[in-house]
Amino acid sequence: MGLFYFSCENTITDIPDILDCNNIPNGSASIDDCGVCGGSNLDMDECGICFGSGYTDNCGVCDDNESNDCPKDCAGIDGGTAVVDECGECILEGDHSTCIVINEINYHSFDTSIPEDWVELHNPTSETIAIGLWEFKDNNNDVFTLPENIVLHPGDYLVLCENIDSFSQVFPEISNVEGNFEFGLDAAGERVRLFDSNGLLVDEVEYDDEDPWPVEADGNGPTLELIHPSLDNNRAENWAASNSNNGTPGEINSVYDDE
Repeated sequence: MGLFYFSCENTITDIPDILDCNNIPNGSASIDDCGVCGGSNLDMDECGICFGSGYTDNCGVCDDNESNDCPKDCAGIDGGTAVVDECGECILEGDHSTCIVINEINYHSFDTSIPEDWVELHNPTSETIAIGLWEFKDNNNDVFTLPENIVLHPGDYLVLCENIDSFSQVFPEISNVEGNFEFGLDAAGERVRLFDSNGLLVDEVEYDDEDPWPVEADGNGPTLELIHPSLDNNRAENWAASNSNNGTPGEINSVYDDE
């Protein structure tokens, strides 16, 4: 048998240098998204635009237009919705001012025909407040709009009546009265609200004819009176039945307590 011999020789192949974008052999520089060699996207603004001047404002909007930057609202919130209402109060959405309060409610008279339903508004502040074109609404969104040029001076009261003629039969001496709101109040309880002329909620009360609300006001003669205008008038414990039948429309409440 013949023998075959193989001879192996190592073959070395030269690998050519690869130039990067700076023409450096085997360098690491590359062209970024803005077409800059070795730029590492440093020429890109916050909005991802090459050579742009955009930035992200306090509301998270990224552009180069300063005119649409969100301002702070009266509560100091960037792009917030809080506004200063006509009482000078900075109110948040869903919040309300207490500059004008719903101070007394007659929702179920002892005699259902006289004096009919009424509510009393009160200005407990030291400022005169224009309440023209304010709206009083019940739970069904029935609306009574106050006259245009009406104001409440410090400490003043204003009675809103279902029927002024009926009211005046019982209270002929009360002149600070507006009406007629006609739709009446629910004797079983409901939510009543006061809005300013910009449609902002100023005050609301959701009264009831059952405990813990004073049940004496449910057709027995007394009215619902707020104990003090600084109290949260949407809480039953801050109300009491008036000390006299028919209440105290247009004047300080009979149950007033400043302690």
